[in-house]
Amino acid sequence: MPKPQHGISLLESLIALLVLSIGLLGVVGLQTQSLVHNRAAYFETQATNMAQDMLDRVRANPDQVAAYELNVGSTVLGSGLPANDQSEWVNDLASALPSGEGGIAINNRRVNVTVRWADASAPEKVRQIQLVSEL
Repeated sequence: MPKPQHGISLLESLIALLVLSIGLLGVVGLQTQSLVHNRAAYFETQATNMAQDMLDRVRANPDQVAAYELNVGSTVLGSGLPANDQSEWVNDLASALPSGEGGIAINNRRVNVTVRWADASAPEKVRQIQLVSEL
């Protein structure tokens, strides 16, 4: 009469451990991708908020709209409120976004604010948003 088996064999234990390990690696991969995409979404939210901030600054000073013109990546020149607003904005972009820079195009009463930054998931890529507003 054969002896009844007690417990599980070593081979069954190793296979169960292998399946569990593969599952855990998959969960870690998903978590890593989630963190990367959350960071990219955070930067996009920051860029949108900063572009909206500059539109609000331009709207608050309608008499000097033309003085807010700024090419993307260029240095702020001039003095007065528009130059002060631009300097603060450019510094905020540089500190809050990776390689953050911005520009403002004015065409009559139409303001186009552009914000660019390096993509967190692929640093060789550049992300950009544009907000347009009529004054």
